[in-house]
Amino acid sequence: MFAAIDGTSPRASLFYGWVTGCITVFWGFFWLTELLTRFAEFPMSVAAVVAFLFASYHGLLWGLAAWITTRLAKLTPECPLWVTAPLAWVAIEGTLPNIFPIHMALAWSWQPLWIQTAELGSVTMVAGIMVALNAGLYTMLKSYAQRRQIDRPAAIAVGLLLLGVPGYGAIRIARVKQSMTEAPHLKIGVVQGNMSIKEMGVNAHRARILAEQQRVSAELEADGAELLIWGETSYPHGRMFSKQDTEEPSRKSSWRIHRGFRAPALVGVVTRDATGTKKYPFNTAMLFDGDGKIIGSYDKVYRLIFGEYIPVIDPDWYLEMVPSASHLDPGPGPQALPFGQYRLGPFICYEDILARYVRQTAMQNVHVFVNLTNDAWFGKTAEPAQHLGLAVFRAVEHRKAMVRAVNTGVSAYVDPTGFTAVQTRVSDPDNEGPQPAEGFVVNVPMMDPEHRTLYGRTGETFNVLCILGVVGIGFRGSRRRRSASPSEREKTAAEFATDRDSVSS
Repeated sequence: MFAAIDGTSPRASLFYGWVTGCITVFWGFFWLTELLTRFAEFPMSVAAVVAFLFASYHGLLWGLAAWITTRLAKLTPECPLWVTAPLAWVAIEGTLPNIFPIHMALAWSWQPLWIQTAELGSVTMVAGIMVALNAGLYTMLKSYAQRRQIDRPAAIAVGLLLLGVPGYGAIRIARVKQSMTEAPHLKIGVVQGNMSIKEMGVNAHRARILAEQQRVSAELEADGAELLIWGETSYPHGRMFSKQDTEEPSRKSSWRIHRGFRAPALVGVVTRDATGTKKYPFNTAMLFDGDGKIIGSYDKVYRLIFGEYIPVIDPDWYLEMVPSASHLDPGPGPQALPFGQYRLGPFICYEDILARYVRQTAMQNVHVFVNLTNDAWFGKTAEPAQHLGLAVFRAVEHRKAMVRAVNTGVSAYVDPTGFTAVQTRVSDPDNEGPQPAEGFVVNVPMMDPEHRTLYGRTGETFNVLCILGVVGIGFRGSRRRRSASPSEREKTAAEFATDRDSVSS
């Protein structure tokens, strides 16, 4: 992309960047078609068109960043690409509205050494480093191709990034690991039910689904689990719980959760308001003690548009048109779930990839993040791994472990260094037939709930600084161009045209 936009007009760079983004998003997030064919029962041709529209919008991230980069290059030719490009990228990535967050840093999710700077400026700082590194490499290649010389400032910048970023990562990982060792630990068992969307809608399968999760819960309890976590809406009875309930069904009921085990459990359930004040149900994470008493609950706040709520139009009409959709009432906001001496930071579905929302939860003085998710809609696509990859950054940003229970995988334990210590397979019962439930137990450090990283303390400050950097460079260049004589402006334009022609040739 840098080669394509170098020396072009801002309008052309906007187009080239947008094309780059469209290709990237359409290819990388093609799992959206799987969601639409399963969820809305769209034919593949229609689903592909919707996926392209999705990619066309999110391609603006690349397009606008390229446009700003080229504008700054025209206004301040002396300012190097490895400075302007990352500033432009972060300015756009930190502000462009989106349905699913798309971060450049996703490509580094599995490289803990390279993502530790997320504690300083969130996931966007990692993305900015990636862009700066690539811009520096491009500048070096361009200089060598044109003059058979290496651009010395670019080489120094690249060298500092290649040594400094993983060096900082190694130091911080060692120190965080020491803190993990010194922290108290809680053994958490994760239950992956491996149930499909279709199975959950058939009465004949629900009893088996519940029994399978109970079986695995008993096994994990025998392995020492002090707390069990089930996935999002994993409890297979959507009308059993109300907001006013204080305990689970009685011991005589076949729908009782605690059967065969006594460990406390955080379970994804659908709840309703028995008073009738709220018309629609809630997507809830309900915490039960060993006797089945409800000791806490959290309602999902950020609902998935078109899947869990419909804006503007009448929800009842939409539900008739798309029977597999739902319309949920939102929860009141971020909160902590007290569990003994600890505080859990709960998230449901894709809330664990929303950096600003997770930061609000971290401010509730939590010891650990827990996520309940249902990615069964996507089957064996890239989505479950991408979802996990984006969630990894939350652990680094706040130095809290992230424990994820996902109905069909990937369930995982991400430690406070961003290392994915345990992860499960992805199952697809809709296409592979009934699958047995599975799970694992991890000894999770309960990190200092009052500790704040730089990002935890300053929030979006890094993004704001990048935006101010773009504005400052642009203002300085514009002011200098206005004060320049006509001959100086013509000389600058000629130099720019010569540079563009040499790049083209």
